[in-house]
Amino acid sequence: MGKPTILILGAGYAGITTAMMLQKKLDKLDATITLINKHAYHYQTTWLHEYAVGTLSDHQMKIPIESIIDTDRIHFIVDTVTNLKTEEHQVSLKKNGNIIYDYLVVALGFETATFDIPGINDFAYVINSVDKADVLRREMEDRLSSYNKKEVNQPFTIVVGGGGFTGVEYLGELTDQLPSLLEKYKLNEHDVKLLVIEQEQSVMPGFDLELGEYAMQMLENKGVSFYLGAAVKSVHADYIVVEKNGLTEEISTSIFIWTAGVRANQLIEQSDIQHRNGSVEVTDDLLAPSNDKVFVVGDCTTVRLSDSNQIVSPTAQLAIQQAKTCAKNIEKLIKGKSNELIPFMYREHGLIASLGKNDAIGVLFNNKKVFGKEAVFLKRINENRVLHQIGGIPLLWKRKK
Repeated sequence: MGKPTILILGAGYAGITTAMMLQKKLDKLDATITLINKHAYHYQTTWLHEYAVGTLSDHQMKIPIESIIDTDRIHFIVDTVTNLKTEEHQVSLKKNGNIIYDYLVVALGFETATFDIPGINDFAYVINSVDKADVLRREMEDRLSSYNKKEVNQPFTIVVGGGGFTGVEYLGELTDQLPSLLEKYKLNEHDVKLLVIEQEQSVMPGFDLELGEYAMQMLENKGVSFYLGAAVKSVHADYIVVEKNGLTEEISTSIFIWTAGVRANQLIEQSDIQHRNGSVEVTDDLLAPSNDKVFVVGDCTTVRLSDSNQIVSPTAQLAIQQAKTCAKNIEKLIKGKSNELIPFMYREHGLIASLGKNDAIGVLFNNKKVFGKEAVFLKRINENRVLHQIGGIPLLWKRKK
């Protein structure tokens, strides 16, 4: 019998961490490890809002995968997964055909949730990948450069659909960069209008109310207006339709950015993996239901806290923690210790959202709230910690903030 084959799909936080851990834990003779990702680079999803505004460059954002893995230990393939057939132990790729595996790690990440709202796919810009963030940045500058207030007789209106984590972080970064953009295109602050549409009655739904109020106040001080309790019903080329208190109205847009939700990669829904609404409720040891060869980690999973049954928000820290447990359990399976699999235990280390370069909000693991400079400092520490976990000191030294 030959060496078992471990196939890892996706090189986001969960996939790349699983690969790096297995690279350390398994000898070259123990197993063949193959990592598949649709890009030749890994990127920090939590930095996308900065890239979308232009704060970060390509060099800062894109980390070549072959620069952090041991290519002698891990076979890396740049390709797109098109189908999963776990009953046949087979994964289909766009360019490389079918690949057979012994153990599979599904870490395919997230997609934007559109909630079937008409027009989002056609007219909205999203911040769910490096490519999409780059498109938004370029389109924003193109539209600002061609904007002529005398012709349109109204301000350049930037509307963000969703006042959650992504929307708030993007606006924090955008308002920091706006003065230089206005200067570049010979506009003044009255020429641009910033508006957030949020269905809930406060921004950062699910976050502490005091922190959400602080975020809203800080962004209002930087020129952002909020339309709360309003739901986006349809999106068009230069306006959106929103509903509030049963009444609908049209809001003009120069550019519309949709940030109101994510969902697991649609390949999960199209596969034979047991799921609920496209997300996999994994077993305690991170295996797919009724499958002892397929692990699912990261944004494709639904994880519940054992004490409250509350669903854990999909974050980088959740993905990295899952990846570490996943790698340990695969090592045990490879080494014939299937009765010693480790149950996954999520440990909350806190959550911090930036409001631009010099401001942030957060709640730490002991429920302590942090604001302003302290939160910014802690966010930078956490970002650098993630870099170290993925690529050690070399990656931290090259990419640290």
